[in-house]
Parts: sequence; structure tokens; C-alpha cells
Amino acid sequence: MRRALTLVLFLLIPGTAAPAGAQQASSTPSIDRDKLELIRKMSPEERAKLRERLEQLKKLPGEEKARLQDNLKRIKAMPAEEVRKLREKATKLTPEEARDYSELATGFSRWANRNAEGFPRGLFFTWLKSEKPEKMSEIRAMEGGPGGGRVDEFVRLANEFRGVMIARTEQHVQKHRCADAEALKSLREAAPFWPRWQEISRACQGRRANPGPVAPRPLK
Repeated sequence: MRRALTLVLFLLIPGTAAPAGAQQASSTPSIDRDKLELIRKMSPEERAKLRERLEQLKKLPGEEKARLQDNLKRIKAMPAEEVRKLREKATKLTPEEARDYSELATGFSRWANRNAEGFPRGLFFTWLKSEKPEKMSEIRAMEGGPGGGRVDEFVRLANEFRGVMIARTEQHVQKHRCADAEALKSLREAAPFWPRWQEISRACQGRRANPGPVAPRPLK
């Protein structure tokens, strides 16, 4: 659970914003407007998960809260680039975790190869690590093999992951204007889905890398 709560701290840097609708008025507010806007753009599921983890923070013993507060102060003092690298390290799968997830998902991987062309397993496992650590604990407790429940649970999570990636792609496109409405419509209706998602993602990355000429400034 500590790893999940650390990710909550990353989201709160440099302020102490709560999910939209949960932040009460205060005489000394310390809300980071950029982070608040990020939270507002979250899907309802993402906000619910953040709210759940904030509740977990509140229930921690005093010593653990003090340790996390000390960590937060240290993170706040870091340069932005170091914070970004630390965030990526916290969410990236270690080689051991990658092997563990692959072993747990053996039957699911066979299902994905047959039914989900282009499924991004690495990205899916990274999402599970950062967003669904409790589900991975439940899956470990299930019996493997036919009838064990693991494959069905992974399939359910894969469908949820698809919805999350659609929402994130739409948010990204709205922010960067790197695709049009027709592209987003085609994404939702695409079959197979993942090759079309990868195509739109690569196109957005290409446009961000080569944004084109800058509009001339008006003469004064």
C-alpha cells in the first residue's frame, strides 16, 4: 500500500489538493491550481481511486503519516526533472515484477493473442501496478489454470483498461489538439481497437515532435 500512497503524494506535489468537490474552504488554502485542474480532468473512476487512497492516508498511524510528510517535503525540494524521474521510477515495473505479472497472466496472454490484436501488455501491467495493486493481490490468491478465475479477472481488467485509455486519449487530444473528432470517433468504434489506438498515439507524438511553422506575430 505504501507504493500506492507514494503515487498519491506525487499527484499532490506541490500542493495538497483533494478531489474536485471534496476540498473544503480554508482560511489558508495551499492548492496547486495545475494539480487541481489535472484532478478535474480525471475520469470518475480515477477520482474515486484517488479519494480512496486519500482515505487510506488519513487512517495511517501517526508515525507513518509523519514519515510520508517528511518524504513529501523532500520531494517538494527537488527540481522538477528529478521529481519526474522519481515518478517514472515509482510506476515502472522492475524485471522481477514483469516476470511475476507475466507468470500470473499466462492464460490471459494467450487470450489476448487470440482476441486483442496489438494489446500493450507492458503498459497494461504498469497500469495495474500503479492503479490496481489490490487487484494483483487478489489475483495472486486465485488458483491458476482453467476455472481458476485469473483469466476472467484479467479480461475484466483489460476491458476497464481500454476504457481508461480511451478517456486519457480524449483528454490528451483536447489538450494538445493533435487529432480531430473523427479520429476519436473511429477510436471508440475501432475493431480491433489497439492497433487504431497505437496509430493515433504515434500520430500525436509525431505532431508534438514536429508542430509545424509558428504563426507570424502581428506587426506593431
